[in-house]
Amino acid sequence: MSNLSSIQNHIISKLKNAKSLRYSEMSPEKVPNDLYNYHLQFLVKKGLVLKSGDGYSLSSTGIKLVADANTSNDTLNSLFKINVITIVSRVVDGKIEILNQVRKSNPSYGKVGVMGGVVLKGELIENAATRKLKQETGLNAQFKVFGSERRILYKSGELFSDIVFPIAYADKYDGELISDTDFGHNMWVPINEAIKNESAEFDSIKSINTVLKAIKSKKISNLPYFFEEIVQSDLKS
Repeated sequence: MSNLSSIQNHIISKLKNAKSLRYSEMSPEKVPNDLYNYHLQFLVKKGLVLKSGDGYSLSSTGIKLVADANTSNDTLNSLFKINVITIVSRVVDGKIEILNQVRKSNPSYGKVGVMGGVVLKGELIENAATRKLKQETGLNAQFKVFGSERRILYKSGELFSDIVFPIAYADKYDGELISDTDFGHNMWVPINEAIKNESAEFDSIKSINTVLKAIKSKKISNLPYFFEEIVQSDLKS
């Protein structure tokens, strides 16, 4: 978010990790109130922040901005990146469970499902999966990539994101699960519940369920490598 001032970045960062906040909850320390208010109203006028009776929240444009916070925001190229998906399973009393997370940050605030994150330049995808799992849950695992999905997402008729999602899987791990982090609330869920969590028609990654269903049927080792390209839109044709 290099085009914003430090105060504006502070406000956006606060709202990134909340559904909405009151005026006082976003105020930077040691910043005069009139200066803080000036920058907040600037973000409202720019359409990045919405004001409601309950406080302030990110607009759809603001959510789009934080989705591409590590890149330039003024070109379509900034919308293209690689996000690895980390699927981890365990067996308890003969029943398969999948590690899920309730997101605590936008652009997926409140969404429940498997986790993942951006692959860094020069980073191997399986290493990225290991890094993100450790960062978000405290667990260590070695992953295998079973395929990839490129999802081109349109919101209100405009390109929102174009992301390649490698789908990585691990059935062995070590360490103690951290239930709550800055990223979200982590929990184990039955595999049928995990499949249901990934079954939304819009803003979903269809290939996650391809892998989950192969895990459920115990055919994951026979799953052929796949690549899908899917276009999703919230506008009905």
